[in-house]
Amino acid sequence: MNQGAHTIRKLRMEKNISIRKLAEMVDVNYVFLSKAERGLEKHGEDLIRRIAGSLEYKGDINVLIARFDKVPEEIKKIILDDPNFVTEIPAFFKTHKKLGGKNG
Repeated sequence: MNQGAHTIRKLRMEKNISIRKLAEMVDVNYVFLSKAERGLEKHGEDLIRRIAGSLEYKGDINVLIARFDKVPEEIKKIILDDPNFVTEIPAFFKTHKKLGGKNG
């Protein structure tokens, strides 16, 4: 099970919502959702967003999408709009760690 599926399952269980009920809420087959929650099927970004909305997920949706091993469309657009951005990311994080007082 990937981190995203684990997060969704945990949140669903905390809210005491069955797989069937959640499947109904997000308009997918419950068998598919059950398999997806166990990491046997892949979630699309749209479905991840619908599930997060239905479960009132409070975290960063882009982080949740990334936990499903996907690059959120929002992030893809940033990268494609400025391809040099990707090469600048490692330097940014090295600087960020130094400013935060963490060993890099």
